[in-house]
Amino acid sequence: MRLSLYYLGIPLLALCACQGNMNKEMRAYAATADSTSFSNDITDLNSASRKRVKSADVRCRVSNVFAAASHMEQLVMRLGGIVVESNLQNEEVQHFNVPYSADSVKDIQLYTPVANLTLKVPVAHLDSVVYDLTANAKFIDHRVVKDQDMTMKYLANALKNERQEQQEAQLSKVAPAKKGTTLDVVEYKDQKGDAAINRQMDNLVILDDVAYSTFTVQLFQPQVTDEQVIVNPERITRAGFGTELLVALRGGAEIFRNLLLFFIRLWPFILAGVLAWLAYRKLLWRKSS
Repeated sequence: MRLSLYYLGIPLLALCACQGNMNKEMRAYAATADSTSFSNDITDLNSASRKRVKSADVRCRVSNVFAAASHMEQLVMRLGGIVVESNLQNEEVQHFNVPYSADSVKDIQLYTPVANLTLKVPVAHLDSVVYDLTANAKFIDHRVVKDQDMTMKYLANALKNERQEQQEAQLSKVAPAKKGTTLDVVEYKDQKGDAAINRQMDNLVILDDVAYSTFTVQLFQPQVTDEQVIVNPERITRAGFGTELLVALRGGAEIFRNLLLFFIRLWPFILAGVLAWLAYRKLLWRKSS
């Protein structure tokens, strides 16, 4: 029994050690978001320490959407990036049926294949990936490349968190207002802590965007025609001549029945009209005599 507990304890200790190392790595990574020290002079616009976020957006026409999208996905993954989203679909332009034979029709569909890609590319390879796509495109609808400098926003978040840490170190607690309670102090500290975490997460997002550029791509190609011969549904669902004849006779009888009932409902008006006509004829007869 002791031997089994010994062998069971070894994996547990190893797991705890791995979790401890993981927590240390996560804390070390989070600490980079509050760093206000830069290895180079950030006053230089082209300094390597500046937090520059590059992105690109391209919409172009290619000869084959599926092949071009697969090529872009493989290229980005080969360079160490990832495919955040890949959406391929056919946008229908026109759809109609034309007679083909006595019992079939030709179904014709015009559609445009479209692919929407969202790629995360290592910033060092962004220009080459954009060039690779535009060089093989048949038509470029638009090409937008952005280089945003997020240094000041990053530095402002880091300085705010640093100042908050200094204030918390100097003040062991925050004195509540005259009508305040201990719960108010706790809520105040929670709000301050949440704001610091939000600024820290914003800086981590900036660091991630600095390392990996976002490349959004929309690919389309000329319209494609899809034709197929299908059975004419009207010929299949249509009843035989005898059945249609009986239905037509029954429908005519139903119409006659409805018209007869309609005129029967109008008998008061018909009677009033007949009496008025007789009175008019009698009046004319008296005048003539």
